[in-house]
Amino acid sequence: MFPSIPPSLPALAAVTLSALLVAGCADEGAGAAQKNQPNAYAHLANGELLTEQTGYDAERRFIGSVQVKEQAQLGFELAGKVAELFVDEGDSVTAGDPLVQLDIRLLQTEQQQLRAQQEEIAAELQLVESNLTRIRSLSSSGYASQQSLDELESRRHALLARQSRTRAGLDANGLRLEKSLLRAPFDGVVDQRLISPGGVVAAGTPVLSLLLRGSAEVKVGVPVRLLNQLRPNMPIVIAGQRFEARLIARGFNVDQVTRTVQLRLQLPPGAGVVNGEMAQLLVNEHIEHAGFWVPLTALTDGVRGLWNVYILQPEADGEYFRLIARDVRILYANQERAFISGSLADGERLLSAGLHRLVPGQQVRLAAARVAQEP
Repeated sequence: MFPSIPPSLPALAAVTLSALLVAGCADEGAGAAQKNQPNAYAHLANGELLTEQTGYDAERRFIGSVQVKEQAQLGFELAGKVAELFVDEGDSVTAGDPLVQLDIRLLQTEQQQLRAQQEEIAAELQLVESNLTRIRSLSSSGYASQQSLDELESRRHALLARQSRTRAGLDANGLRLEKSLLRAPFDGVVDQRLISPGGVVAAGTPVLSLLLRGSAEVKVGVPVRLLNQLRPNMPIVIAGQRFEARLIARGFNVDQVTRTVQLRLQLPPGAGVVNGEMAQLLVNEHIEHAGFWVPLTALTDGVRGLWNVYILQPEADGEYFRLIARDVRILYANQERAFISGSLADGERLLSAGLHRLVPGQQVRLAAARVAQEP
């Protein structure tokens, strides 16, 4: 005897079967709708229109140094002991200002001796002149010999010679006194003090280093190939500051070590630079090579030393794009853009940013497009 079936089970089974049939139809309709709308969602991508260039300007930087126009190692022509220093390191001086004084007491004593000799000679010469006057008077009357007259004349000439020698000695003494005081040869700044008061210096020994005050120069070497790129005014970067320097002179010899030609550039007055400071000369070199300027954000690592960019290839509907990877080579780059060459065509759309979120072959929509231009 079979167990009895509750009357509610057939109805429940019928309801369950109907629900399954409805769900299956709904899934089939959704799948059909998705097939009919394959582009329901796509990432937004920023694009640039590529414009082919025949060449590019590369900024070259060459290291040089700041040098003052005049730099003097000052010293005395005479040996002596330093009596007084009037300046110290960092002091500004004007041409003719006293800098260092030697001890001149011995020279002053010598000067007094020479002046005393000069007075003695003058007195003797006066006596000889008086005797000559008397002897000439007596000689004309026959009371004096010619020998006496000749002796007095000789004595007079000797005294005159001694007087000239003493005068020359005084002039030399005055010159040594003048050279015992070191004066500034030009307007400048004391760079180094090499002696102290009381020290004994030899003739020609430097005691101070003096730098010319005012505009400085930059000396830098550049390759021969860039000489035709030089202009009358060139940009110079010193300690982060940019100056326009005037090209003063260009060398005519190639340095055998650096293979460069020396340039001299005049910095503007008041540049506020320090002697020996490093300077960078900026020279734009134009290089003929076909390629494209692209933002650095459009580049991603490739293989075998190459780089990749993504090209936005339009789909048939024109609204969506497919990402295509292309191998490129970077010819030059600055802080924002790079000049590249590769299998690219003029007028193609380039994915300019967001490469980390996208992959080749992915379908995207174009958010914005602009022309990629040279920076």
